[in-house]
Amino acid sequence: MKTVGNDLVRTQLHQNRKWYIGLGILLTIFGIVLLASLPFATLSVVFIFGVLMMLGGILHFVAAFKIFDGRFRWLWALFGLLYLAAGYYAFTTPVKTAIVLTNLLAIVLIIAGVIRIFNAILFRALQGWGWTFFSGLLTLATGIIILKSPDAPFWVLGLFLAVDILFQGINYLTFASYIKKEVPPSSANV
Repeated sequence: MKTVGNDLVRTQLHQNRKWYIGLGILLTIFGIVLLASLPFATLSVVFIFGVLMMLGGILHFVAAFKIFDGRFRWLWALFGLLYLAAGYYAFTTPVKTAIVLTNLLAIVLIIAGVIRIFNAILFRALQGWGWTFFSGLLTLATGIIILKSPDAPFWVLGLFLAVDILFQGINYLTFASYIKKEVPPSSANV
């Protein structure tokens, strides 16, 4: 079906393709740099966590005194204080914060692995249950390895960030390539 809307979308995709390539290259380079310096990447995660907690604290205070009335106002203000305290803690003790966040991540992975294994056993009559079981085993093992590794707080969070940024970059580059090869500039070329 040839429509003006489709032509506008196709034209916009082709015009923005250079931006996708540029963003993909930058993110891929950042991902590789972070992979090469995992302690720095982990420190970046801790500081991003601190900034987000501080922003969350400020937003809770705004909500407490601009949106809510009565008893709930003080509850929101308390949450704001807790968020601000967590952000301050992240900035003043980044190594301890990395240890806490890494341990929380490990615990979440262990719980997720156990749940996947349990679900796979419950649904073993269904096709593909073995993949869910295998995924659960890998997730459980990852959590245990992270929890047992004494130097994990210095590289795990950075590794997750670096891999995420690297794959985002690759995703943008792949999308730009797809646009060039598969998306015609207009419906007349279909």
